[in-house]
Amino acid sequence: MTSHHNGRIITFYSYKGGVGRTMALANVAWILAANGHRVLASDWDLETPGGLPRYYRPFLPRDALGSTGLIDHFTDFTDALRRPGRPDEEFYLRHAGVEHAMSVEWTFPGSGRLNCLSAGRQDRNYHATLASFRWEELDARFLGALRERWRSEYDYVLIDSRSGMGSAVDICIRELPDILVSCFTLNDQSIDGAALTARHVARNAPSRDVRILPLLMRVNEQQTDAFTAGRELARSRFADVPHGLSPDSLRRYWAENHIPHRTGYEHEEVLATFKDAPGDPDSLLTSYERLTSAITGGRVTRLPALDESLRQYHLGSFVRPLSPEATPLILSSVSRDRMWADWVRWVLSSAGFQVDSPSFGTDRQGGAAARTVMLVSSAYLKSSRSRTDWPSGDTGQAPVLLRIDDRVELPEPYSRHTPLDLTGLDAESARAAVLEAVGSRSREQRTGPGPGFPNRRPAVWHAPPRNPRFVGRDRQLDDLHDALAAYRRVVVHAAELGMGRRQLAVEYLHRFRADYDLVWWVPAITRSPAATALARLARHLDLPTADGNDAAARRALSALQAGTPYNRWLLVYDNATTPDALTKLLPSGPGRILLTVRDTQWEKLGHPLIHLKELLPRESVELLLGRVPSLGPDLADHLATALGDMPPLALDQAGAWLAEMGTADAVEEYLAQLGHGGNGAGPGGSGAGSSEGPARLAEAALRKRSPAAHRLLQLCCCFAPQSLPLTALRTDAALAALRPYDDALDEMSGLDALVTELTRLCLAEADPSGNALRVHRLVQRIVLDELPQNEKDIALNDVHDILIAASSE
Repeated sequence: MTSHHNGRIITFYSYKGGVGRTMALANVAWILAANGHRVLASDWDLETPGGLPRYYRPFLPRDALGSTGLIDHFTDFTDALRRPGRPDEEFYLRHAGVEHAMSVEWTFPGSGRLNCLSAGRQDRNYHATLASFRWEELDARFLGALRERWRSEYDYVLIDSRSGMGSAVDICIRELPDILVSCFTLNDQSIDGAALTARHVARNAPSRDVRILPLLMRVNEQQTDAFTAGRELARSRFADVPHGLSPDSLRRYWAENHIPHRTGYEHEEVLATFKDAPGDPDSLLTSYERLTSAITGGRVTRLPALDESLRQYHLGSFVRPLSPEATPLILSSVSRDRMWADWVRWVLSSAGFQVDSPSFGTDRQGGAAARTVMLVSSAYLKSSRSRTDWPSGDTGQAPVLLRIDDRVELPEPYSRHTPLDLTGLDAESARAAVLEAVGSRSREQRTGPGPGFPNRRPAVWHAPPRNPRFVGRDRQLDDLHDALAAYRRVVVHAAELGMGRRQLAVEYLHRFRADYDLVWWVPAITRSPAATALARLARHLDLPTADGNDAAARRALSALQAGTPYNRWLLVYDNATTPDALTKLLPSGPGRILLTVRDTQWEKLGHPLIHLKELLPRESVELLLGRVPSLGPDLADHLATALGDMPPLALDQAGAWLAEMGTADAVEEYLAQLGHGGNGAGPGGSGAGSSEGPARLAEAALRKRSPAAHRLLQLCCCFAPQSLPLTALRTDAALAALRPYDDALDEMSGLDALVTELTRLCLAEADPSGNALRVHRLVQRIVLDELPQNEKDIALNDVHDILIAASSE
């Protein structure tokens, strides 16, 4: 990686147009970002704008060509320059920013990202703005500030210069770059123009020593004699360029670095990083990898391996619809149903339909009237999309309702239409039914794998139950899904307790389970429970386990690495300890690994990271309403605002406390008890904004209402971070330990009631299927901090006795 202030600026230039310059830049930028670099791709071909963003169109906003860009950036600066006052250095640096750049929506590894800066907003004023722009106003101070800002914010900035000559071209090739990639074809005009430009740059920018890389484009290697003669002519015109190479290295550069002409790219702007299979020595992708190596001095040499099914899937997004005459379809769904949306989109696109998002469809002008396909589920009907996307009466097209949730009862106006129920169908039956519902005559399926069929279940499944009140995090879940499709290991990180790393992982498993044949949950706070969980997996795979957990775990990992009997597997290492502690417990092989971590050491390993922050305000309101629907949106918004940026666990505990109170008047009482206002001190010194405040209030309420349940909480905290087996609580030893706190406690059913008390106040989480009662580390810390050491010792002895009693039964 480059240092913070040592980014490089590379200009791609051609004396004549049509040589493939923009396509080369777009692919090199993607390769750099895929290797973890921060990259900006900038379209300076202002006279013929829009070429560069089209290569990234599947990953940019729909209105990318309508967004602001380079010319807007420059006019902002020149307008400010004309205002009264003498501009200082800070003025130039402030106006040299890149706030007009769009982010390419793809999860790159490490700190990798790719931003695209378009030529400018493509409206009716664009050409008039460009024609009147005075390039001389971009003086040396501004261009110097531009270089400084770009090189500090990005590792690589790639400039797509316009062809020919002129003021804008001179800025691109002489004033800004550290490296000039001079692109040309093997005709005399192109060679002479490129060589002349190289000499101009060498003469007029000697102080910055611009490195010049000649690049032959659109080479037909089958015409051997013509190619060899043309290359030798170009070498003689460029003399010893690139400079600083030995004669052997110079010959090798000219022999290796050229871009061949390949058919199949003529009709669409498509990235070779998706179109070409990796490893083909004659492909465009390989030639772009060689160019990237030359640009970076050998630091970046290839595109990291991409999952083949993901490559094929996204390649389809570059391809125009197979049947342009088919009625365009608008697919309406919510993020929670993404697996269904991906699968239905794939089925329809494979049959030749143009499938758009609702925002695009509502803006459609002219052409065939679009028809709406709605994925109907409980989550969908609760969303605003179920109302806003309902087609208006003047379209003449009834919506196609695909029911994907058998618990759904259709309200008006949905109940007027008969839905297609997909919940009980297999993949082939569902595919045929969907195509029939939209009136397709095609039964052909595009070759290549598609997304997993959502009704499919993993053959091996061991994971916590789904949280029915999980809200938000849709963007992070989509990023996580894309990252796991592309990379073997992905890390979900949050330093603060209660941010919901575990809940995000659980929701991901349930939301995207159809993509896997085996899913296994591994508690990984220390090495011992991780090895135990993997040993249980070995037993499930019918592998020998008699010689201990470590040996059994190794056998399970070997089976996963070999892909037998399952190669589409996912292991989730929850609350993973340090990387060193899990040495040899993280398998390689065809599957995927998801780690939830707090330790920052994982960030240094280069795995894609999903960082969790506080919920969005609307998500906080939704979480509170899920616990206490009687609050209503306004009061829930007031409460969320008063609580501030609390983690999801604290918000859930606040909602649980209020649900127990049962009245809207309890909100102000609750905030007062938290210490909202006054000196800001709540229970235990926690202010209203403290993530511990709700847990302390819940613990205090539990201590007052049920001393026995509070004692059970203390016992769980002493055993944490491991979960206390629920079966261990249904023993005489547990009754004996808790009866001093409730003399009426004389039946096993009373123990179940105590567990309910803990879960009702969101102080513990019960998983009957996994036989576990789990306490969050935030709650554990609060409880144990207030427990005197002598009482803690007694509690530990009680836990020991309970576990011994349970193991002997």
